[in-house]
Amino acid sequence: HWLKEKGRESQFDQVSSWCEENGAVLLEEVQENWDDILQELKDLPAKAAEMPSIAGLEEWLEEMGLEQHLEDVLEWCQENQVKLLKHIKVKWEDILQDLKLKIAKAELPGTKVSVEVLVGKWQGSYMAHVLNVTDAGIRIKHLEDDFEETLPLDALGGGKYLLKPVDSDEEEETSQVKDLLWKGCLSVEIGSGAGLELRWVKLGYAVDQVSPKPGQKDLSPGDVILWINGMFLIGFDEDTVTDRFAEAFAKGAPLVVGKLSTLMKHELQDVEEAVKKL
Repeated sequence: HWLKEKGRESQFDQVSSWCEENGAVLLEEVQENWDDILQELKDLPAKAAEMPSIAGLEEWLEEMGLEQHLEDVLEWCQENQVKLLKHIKVKWEDILQDLKLKIAKAELPGTKVSVEVLVGKWQGSYMAHVLNVTDAGIRIKHLEDDFEETLPLDALGGGKYLLKPVDSDEEEETSQVKDLLWKGCLSVEIGSGAGLELRWVKLGYAVDQVSPKPGQKDLSPGDVILWINGMFLIGFDEDTVTDRFAEAFAKGAPLVVGKLSTLMKHELQDVEEAVKKL
């Protein structure tokens, strides 16, 4: 009621924070120090005057390297009626999840990203376009084969996936496509064949596994076969790539190969032109 009489009821949270920081528990203490409190209120930026001020929060966020999210955390606290740091710590996992979602919704839709899978059968990295972001997670389309999936937010940031936006500057700084390609030849033995586990992608055949026998000196997991024995594999559907590879398959068949994750940063037609000039 006293703050209302002073016309300061909208700044109750800031006055409460001052009391907590200075050990004031009685109204008389507030009244005695009112001039000092008023000065602190005047010094607050306009945004901070609208937000609750929570003792120790800024320092705690700095310890975790998250000080840039102070306003976001204060906004969450205001919306959820949280006024003390100890309560923020209890709710931190919920706050962190909401922060991830807010940032992802604002920054990711329509961007190209590099996704690194840290655990499980499909460990490795790939390029993708972010289609949209919802409470369920980040919906992406793989650039290599147009496969769509949703990455749950709680699996990002080092749990199962690492996701990094790829901006235009980074793409421009990558090497010329022709410098990312190499020539080789296919090893084939009777009985063991080529010993390859292959997977269709838009660039051709991705190499997922290479058996010790017969071994492939020019191929490793993560590579992509773009051309074999006169046959382009780039830009064809899965059945066509299968047929063309089978037709060209032979011991010592010449190959043009590159690293899939690197080549996916470039347009398919640029890769195809580079193969033609090799």
